[in-house]
Amino acid sequence: MTLLEEIQNSTIDGKSDLSEVLRKCKLLAARLHSQPLEDWLVWESNGYPQEATVPEYRIWRLEVFGNFAGPFGSGIRNAPIPLDLLSFLPDKSKESYRRYQCRESIAAIEATLGASKTGRVAVSTGNLAVVIGTKLYQTQNCMQTWAQFEKGRLVEVANAVRNRVLDFALAIGEESPNAGETGSNAPETIEPSKVTQIFYATVHGSSANIVGAATASPVTFNIGTKDFSALERVLGDKSVSAEDIDELKTALDTDPAPLTYEKFEPNVSS
Repeated sequence: MTLLEEIQNSTIDGKSDLSEVLRKCKLLAARLHSQPLEDWLVWESNGYPQEATVPEYRIWRLEVFGNFAGPFGSGIRNAPIPLDLLSFLPDKSKESYRRYQCRESIAAIEATLGASKTGRVAVSTGNLAVVIGTKLYQTQNCMQTWAQFEKGRLVEVANAVRNRVLDFALAIGEESPNAGETGSNAPETIEPSKVTQIFYATVHGSSANIVGAATASPVTFNIGTKDFSALERVLGDKSVSAEDIDELKTALDTDPAPLTYEKFEPNVSS
């Protein structure tokens, strides 16, 4: 059985250890020499660092709750706190609740799913209770806050990773059934750029091609949608200054999401 077949069979088996599947994929990625694929597998296996872009299937909205205490033994417990009422918070803080980024490793996610006794998962809100104080209820002081989401969100993350691994393995298998094999079964070499193109198409669902020329030869870079780290590497390799790259990142962060592919938003355009 080839390495590709092992990966395909493991992903189809819903009871298989997803962390083990990812380890097999890392071996395949090392043999196929695709850095974006290796990065994704490392981040899914070890967790996403702060500088890494979290994929959309790991982003969702949190619900915030709090306990309040007032005079004469009064209080409010388990009170929902709509984000619209937190207008006094910095935009970045509110965005962390509107678009919570799940950076935990697949192993940690599976452990949470196995240990959770309820249908909800709690998330720390830091010192939010202190920040709220009596801003929401004049006679009630916020004593404790927490955020939570449905446990099904983590199930969806695990399923998303498993399905993307299967889609990638099937697509690579169509290109070369013995891809990733060594010795007598070694196939003709698949160009890393082709592997990366298949990776973006199957894992991120789309890709943008930046085509240029070098010594009269066409060169294509495959940049996944919302994958700024990949774009940053390409621009850096082509001697774009760090200052210009930082300016582009700031423009992307401050512009609203574009409504059409035909034009850029104002900051990016400038």
